[in-house]
Amino acid sequence: MKIKSLAFGVSILFFVFSLKVLPHYGVNWDAISHLSRGQAFLHYYLTGKTSYSDLENWNLYQDKEGKIKENTAGDTFPRKRLYFQNVNTIFFDPDIPKKEIPRVSIYQYAGDVFGDIKERYEYGHPHVSDLLSSVFNYVLFQKLGILNDIDSYRVYGVLLGSLLVGLVFYWTSSLYGRFPGLIAALSLSLYPLFWAETHINNEKDIPETVFWSFMLFSIWRGVTSKNWKWVLASGVFFGLALGTKFNILFSAFVIVPWLLVYLASRYREHRKLAPVLFAAPLIGVAIVVGTWPLFWTDPVNKITRIVGFYKDIGTTVNVDERFIGPLGTNTYATQWILYTTPLVILALALVGILVCVARIKKRDTDSLLFLLWFIVPIARVTWPGTNIYGGVRQIMEYIPAMAIIAGIGAGQITKLFKPARIIVLLLFIPITLKLLEIHPNENVYFNPLIGGLKGAKERDFPGWGMSFGAPYREAIEWVNKNAEPGAKLTLGYEILSNIPGIFIRPDIDYKSNRSGYLREGEYVISLRSHGTDNRSYFDMYLDKMVEPLHEITVDGVAILKIWKNDEKHLKPEWKTEKVLDKIKVTKNDSSILFELAKEVKLSRLELKYLENSTCKQLSWAYLVVSKNGKDWERVPGVLPEEARIRTLGIQPSEGKFIEPFVGQVAKFIEIRLNPEDSCLKNVTDSSLYYFE
Repeated sequence: MKIKSLAFGVSILFFVFSLKVLPHYGVNWDAISHLSRGQAFLHYYLTGKTSYSDLENWNLYQDKEGKIKENTAGDTFPRKRLYFQNVNTIFFDPDIPKKEIPRVSIYQYAGDVFGDIKERYEYGHPHVSDLLSSVFNYVLFQKLGILNDIDSYRVYGVLLGSLLVGLVFYWTSSLYGRFPGLIAALSLSLYPLFWAETHINNEKDIPETVFWSFMLFSIWRGVTSKNWKWVLASGVFFGLALGTKFNILFSAFVIVPWLLVYLASRYREHRKLAPVLFAAPLIGVAIVVGTWPLFWTDPVNKITRIVGFYKDIGTTVNVDERFIGPLGTNTYATQWILYTTPLVILALALVGILVCVARIKKRDTDSLLFLLWFIVPIARVTWPGTNIYGGVRQIMEYIPAMAIIAGIGAGQITKLFKPARIIVLLLFIPITLKLLEIHPNENVYFNPLIGGLKGAKERDFPGWGMSFGAPYREAIEWVNKNAEPGAKLTLGYEILSNIPGIFIRPDIDYKSNRSGYLREGEYVISLRSHGTDNRSYFDMYLDKMVEPLHEITVDGVAILKIWKNDEKHLKPEWKTEKVLDKIKVTKNDSSILFELAKEVKLSRLELKYLENSTCKQLSWAYLVVSKNGKDWERVPGVLPEEARIRTLGIQPSEGKFIEPFVGQVAKFIEIRLNPEDSCLKNVTDSSLYYFE
């Protein structure tokens, strides 16, 4: 069988299996911003309209009694829910007849007057993949009604991932043979991060990785075969990549050195390609500028803002001192790759790197291309002064290169010892079984070098457990099956759109009803990962004081928990509460100090204060606590806010202030505030509740 046919078969196999498991994955937490933007642009391109008012019944919603009403107040996601979608299938399977359902996506939710979308979406990543993902929804859900509203978007990422697996097989096989091609395709398919991100609606990193790869292949094919059509095709892929993320600009550090080396002794026979080599990137730029209304007015200023956006996210985050290497380099990405790459792929890639280096010395330009492709994405976040966070999904372009290099390594091993083919294939069994074990949470995988996810947590490795929303689907399925009729549901810290409303049982009251110590009986779903244990009062309260009902775990580590916030599930040690009346209040220039009569386990501080014309509204404030008045521990959150306990409303307000604690042991409480003459300083009464 020809390599092209085999590559097509590999792609189809990956695609079919991916669709089979697609309903196991939750929605990426960035979906709300990307998909709503994609729909806005798509509707604008198709109709020229900047609102959805032309769509039939687009603004209907369902009230708590199940009655269908018209939304005239611009009410937004997630209230606009007219049906309950079966969470266990990618097909359109609602609980009411399909003909009764307006074929409008939940991400088409803007108010009656949408506004000027050319300015509304001015910042952040470019738009192309948001738009293309929305095209799949438009066709598969809105027009054909085959797939459900949510999973129809995901087909875009699954299709791209499948094409990339086929490309990696074809490219490697055509150069090194079918067995190296098979190992390269296996290495890519079983790379935990690649597999998971292909399935959870990642509108940025997977498309960028795929377009980057096809661009490199096109320019390689065009130059090596002296085919100008392939070179021009690389410009199209460059445009698609540039319209997804600006990462593609760093491909210049791959392409230019490779071209210089390749053409050094072949320039004369390739002179005719010079014009198209210059034209290709212009085609890419034209695609981005021509399809992004952002650039249609004041392009210079807006390009500057976008560049500033990428500069900020790539350089301004503080680097953990544990990852500062020689000459100030940042070793975080390198360590992450070391600890999250399956050992068989890591070993084969190491052999492949050695083989590539040896071949480069013999002027093998293909090895140079693959090695540069692998190194450049990692190097750009390792360079002194640069940074990356939450793992390496932002530089996933290295993964297909690593897979190809692993295939090269496998090919070299089997050249030296042909029976090693069976051994190499058998070595992929452990990672296959591991991914089946942790499915659908493959993107929290850590290898045995660090002791799995458990070892990463014990080492407090930044980004451990970062699932980007994959476990939500399993969590909401559990709640739908186990919650009583009319139950309340909320998320612990995340935004409500992380779980699409159509997946939630219709009788469940899903909103931001975080009640904290009031314990009003709401079910709470929240992801657990590095830093979540102390990021907010509600996180700390749930983890410390309430017994979870259900946990989703990997390697014995909870990556998602479900609680019921009521008295029944409160841990025994937090059930007895008393009031401490003796509190010494001292008003300093920019703070209020509360000194308690004794050291206690804090429950909450309740204040009354006087508002008048001589004091000012609070700009900001935060609390710190101490046992000795010298060593202080900051309480999460900045006032004024309502996130601590939603049911209490904004704190402080209207002369009252309640600050909940989670059993911190302290004798001193200090409120540090601005401005100094804030009304909050006019304390007239104070009560301190503590746990016995």
